[in-house]
Amino acid sequence: MYQKVYIDNNIENLITDEVRGVFNDYAVPFSFIEDSSIADRNALYLTNDKEKLSDKLINVFLLSEEYDFLDVKNAIFIKNIEDIVNVRKNDVWKKWAQELQFLAQCSLAYSKDRFDRERSERIREIACEMLAFKYDLPLEKIKIDFAGEIGYQTPKVETRAAVIKDNKILLVREQFDGKWALPGGYQDVNMSIRENVIKEASEEAGAVVKPQKVVAVLDYNRHHHVNFPFGMVKIFVLCEYISHNFHENTETLGAEFYSLDELPELSLTRTTKKQLEMCFECSKNSENWDTIFD
Repeated sequence: MYQKVYIDNNIENLITDEVRGVFNDYAVPFSFIEDSSIADRNALYLTNDKEKLSDKLINVFLLSEEYDFLDVKNAIFIKNIEDIVNVRKNDVWKKWAQELQFLAQCSLAYSKDRFDRERSERIREIACEMLAFKYDLPLEKIKIDFAGEIGYQTPKVETRAAVIKDNKILLVREQFDGKWALPGGYQDVNMSIRENVIKEASEEAGAVVKPQKVVAVLDYNRHHHVNFPFGMVKIFVLCEYISHNFHENTETLGAEFYSLDELPELSLTRTTKKQLEMCFECSKNSENWDTIFD
């Protein structure tokens, strides 16, 4: 895990006795700093100032406004200071394993030298062994899920349809966890973004929609509480509602419209409340909306 937490001295007053007690309970070493240029690859830096983000540390940004996360780049977002305990548990081994896998896969894609390729294969295997050890999972499963691709490694692409009618948004109930999310999924290789959004809305919600505007293009790992190993680009598309007639399928159990103040339990690895709020904001002013992107 990350070895230390550096805290912007401008928020020292927020580190109450209760917060210090939580830090002590979880043995979180921390100190206050004014200058965030400290070089420490295995440390976190907590701040709520967009102008004081660090180039050397792993930034953790304390949200004070709902939409701060749209302006802040290269940071992990938390709403409560105590949440940094969970961030710290996000083992730096995983980041190293991801980087090793990326470098090895690129070498395997382009190197013609047999010995270089053998070394790259072993580096890739070590990356898999690191994750198998960390998460206590079978090595073969890690190899398939984490290191099963060829060619230059690029992020996955996911599209999500934001279908809003009468100030309510269309959500689908996922088969996987029984929770709710925007209809959507991985981008099919033979489809455009528009075509994929139409297909996913139809398959998951039984909905007929007309895509209108790209709401946002977001980096999955910056806006969710878990990291996707390959990286993922999430594309949110505002759609005009035409009709829907849900039929149970292999992916979803239901499709319903919900208002923001009466949301069901969300499948947070797929859709967050902030993302829904963003879609509603776009819907209210779609003609003047500027696409948000990381």
